Amino acid sequence: MVLASGASAAEYGRPAAILVSPIHEAQTVRGDDGMDHVEYELLVVSVFPEPVTLSSVTVLDPAGKELMRIEGNGLAAATQTLFAKTATPVIPASAAVSVDVDLILPPDTAPAKVSHRIAYTLAADSQLALMIGNPEVDGPDVAINRQPAIVIKPPLAGNGWFATSGCCKPNVHRDLRISIDGRRIETAETFAVDWARVRDGRIFDGDGKKVEQHYAFGADVLAVADGTVVSVQDGMTDEAPFQSMIPKRISDYGGNHVILQIAPNVFALYAHLHPGSLTVKVGDAVKAGAPIARIGNTGPSEGPHLHFGLADKPDFFTGRSLPFVFDNFTLVGTVDMAASEGDRLVISPGSRQVRSAYPLYGGIQNYP
Repeated sequence: MVLASGASAAEYGRPAAILVSPIHEAQTVRGDDGMDHVEYELLVVSVFPEPVTLSSVTVLDPAGKELMRIEGNGLAAATQTLFAKTATPVIPASAAVSVDVDLILPPDTAPAKVSHRIAYTLAADSQLALMIGNPEVDGPDVAINRQPAIVIKPPLAGNGWFATSGCCKPNVHRDLRISIDGRRIETAETFAVDWARVRDGRIFDGDGKKVEQHYAFGADVLAVADGTVVSVQDGMTDEAPFQSMIPKRISDYGGNHVILQIAPNVFALYAHLHPGSLTVKVGDAVKAGAPIARIGNTGPSEGPHLHFGLADKPDFFTGRSLPFVFDNFTLVGTVDMAASEGDRLVISPGSRQVRSAYPLYGGIQNYP
């Protein structure tokens, strides 16, 4: 490289092996742990023809103070291939990954934006390491939406509701990313929750091979707010547990479903409902707490559960998942997902009344 007299490479920028950008602005929700969870994803693209390994992601406030560092096993779990469920801190040659950021802060302390410092390593025999020099990049800035999450009523009633998927640790909902129109990546299920029902540390009786053995099956599904029905699908049969069906149409993914509009650009999505149990049709006005269906096992579902979430569009894929909080519930335990095996759950008990909070992934809740 030939530089003009008196110039240095730093004045013109410096080569890097990765390109980092936010997928969209961060969203904030108050969890049932009493903390604010700031949720977003960083898209990291390797521009090198060889693998790049992320070693740390540091989150900084506007003054440069470190708020969080993701590294080691935490970074390995948070770094995901864009659509698959594969966790890996290694970015394949000329490929891309997404890094989940779950920034946990005391209530009402989130800054207006955060920046980042991302460190990475190249292979020991890399032919391009000399070009890079310092394997670390600064940025990008990510704006934080600090608007309070919408307050709704729970879509279920009774005891023992286990959030088997949801925000905010890596899982199938938190890590769903889809390209829309080839122009943007959308996160359709970040805050969506799957609920099964727990009794005595299990979610079903016997071998669980019949839907009727699952404790969630047939439970009433409730309107979370006053609203209008904008989409309904019925007629799909319940599938046998543990053998997820293969969708033939895009509408099959949600199975039998109901979508309510509960505010401008806010839609409540309910999926996998029991055939013939839907009590509403398109155009109906519903009141908060009214039964609208019952839990089933329709669509690609491995066992009876309710899939519920809010989105800014009446669609399971193209809308952006919106944060929400329930007005009132009791947190009665937390499942250790890593330690649980088969149909036996390892539960840490502990009862706590919760108000205006989101039911975090792995929690067991009782609803009024």
